[in-house]
Amino acid sequence: MNAIALTTFEWSKLKLTRQECLRGLIAGTAWGLALTAGLAAMTAWSCGGICLPEVAVNAGLSLAAGILGIGPVAAYGRR
Repeated sequence: MNAIALTTFEWSKLKLTRQECLRGLIAGTAWGLALTAGLAAMTAWSCGGICLPEVAVNAGLSLAAGILGIGPVAAYGRR
């Protein structure tokens, strides 16, 4: 098998099904929400109250990190 055919064959394994994409999105979102809740609780514990702008920024960053970081791991995890 030549190098081009081998490379094409390896890249064809990376295609995701709709179910795998959904699993990655759900896992990333769940991770982001759990991290947001933890950071909000930590902020409330240390400051005595919850600062909504800080929680909103943390939520956006946590959800993005979860979907882009944990999502692909969950999507490809069953292969």
